[in-house]
Amino acid sequence: MSSPFPKWATEPIRIADPDPTWPEKARRLQHQLSTLGIPNSEHIGSTAVPDLPAKPIIDLLATIPSFDNIEALVEPLRHEDWHYVPPELDQRPYRRLLIKVENEKRAAHLHLMLPHSVEREAEILFRNLLIRNQPLRAQYAALKKGLAAEHADDREAYTNAKTQFIKNALAMAAKPRIIFATNNQHKVIEIQSAIGDKLEVISLKAAGIDIDIPEPHDTLEANATEKSSTIHKLTNDNCFSEDTGLEVMALGGEPGVLSARYAGETRSFEENIKKLLTGLGDNPDRRARFRTVISLNYNNTEHLFEGICEGRILPAPDGDDGFGYDPIFVPEGDTRSFGRMTLEEKNRYSHRRKAADQLVAFLQTQI
Repeated sequence: MSSPFPKWATEPIRIADPDPTWPEKARRLQHQLSTLGIPNSEHIGSTAVPDLPAKPIIDLLATIPSFDNIEALVEPLRHEDWHYVPPELDQRPYRRLLIKVENEKRAAHLHLMLPHSVEREAEILFRNLLIRNQPLRAQYAALKKGLAAEHADDREAYTNAKTQFIKNALAMAAKPRIIFATNNQHKVIEIQSAIGDKLEVISLKAAGIDIDIPEPHDTLEANATEKSSTIHKLTNDNCFSEDTGLEVMALGGEPGVLSARYAGETRSFEENIKKLLTGLGDNPDRRARFRTVISLNYNNTEHLFEGICEGRILPAPDGDDGFGYDPIFVPEGDTRSFGRMTLEEKNRYSHRRKAADQLVAFLQTQI
């Protein structure tokens, strides 16, 4: 039995690899629309996001003052193979939808929306989030591919299944954001855990920044300031950085500011630990402390916060959790190394947590 719907209305969902020609196709369609009485349309949706797999359909959004004269607006587009989907079929009262058909397939969607509508703002915000947030983009790509395989012949089910992901992403975007001048995801997780859910902490990579900031100074404070001021100059956004050092008393405070590269620029913590334990030898004085300095650049003013965790150095690594020197450091008040603790347990002692608590206390007076 033949379908009452045209082929383009029931074509299966196909996710294509990113196509560098999509932006140019969008520009050609935008020009066509401007000659047909639809100026200033925007390229939205997945084809507007670099490096994102997508259905090979260009989504465009245009703002119109009202839906009252929609037929007069739509009529010229019909002659260019734009098909109007009545709202009772579209079932999305906040928009009017047209679909451009080429070779019996969907080539483009035109979303007509009212100015300042919540849905219009959400479309643009989600596109911008995907452009600047690579981890979110990767998650969305994986979700789309999985849903396309599951709902290849059900466009509505595919669209509805993405809704919660998009809502969650937009909810995160509604939070105040602050750039953490690091790409060390362990540090991001620790700081986000300390700050909680009132503020979203994003790494340099998530902020779209790809630079390696030098740490040339001989104090933690100066290195932290170097990093936060560099990012602030680049972005003019609120941001913070931290510099942390392990200070071993019997080694005269070493490795200190050289903690990450104690054994050389390869930044191998296995080699760093080996060098530290060799230097300490059998010395009975195992006293050490972790010290973190956070430099916050907030509203063009720098604020410094310090956190210290006293403890001792083990004769050999013990534990696989954490990172850096965690397997050889036992905090005062416990018998286990940081390498034996969960993040929640470590946070009870953590130098980074203590500095972050001061950062949070300050930010809570500002947000």
